[in-house]
Amino acid sequence: MNKQAYLQSCYQQLVQVFELATQHKKDDKQKFRTEGFMHAGKALGVISHDDAVAVMEQAHFDVFGETIGDRRSRKASLKEAIARGDNDFINIPAYERSKG
Repeated sequence: MNKQAYLQSCYQQLVQVFELATQHKKDDKQKFRTEGFMHAGKALGVISHDDAVAVMEQAHFDVFGETIGDRRSRKASLKEAIARGDNDFINIPAYERSKG
């Protein structure tokens, strides 16, 4: 298997994991299998760490429409708002909060 085919397989597996997350259906076996597959590719020298990060970012963006960092930041903001009882932020519809 060449590098491009390996990355394409990683991408397809990541998209499956992320799509399940959008449906609130965690599949830890699939997630760990995908992580192991990517780790094996790095250990065998088929892909680099940067390749793995790039394919993960691309799959995440394609499924969620935002980068991993942006999603993490948005979720942290929501948790902070909940912790401080900021009802103004919480009462904003989720689809509008995600734009800001």
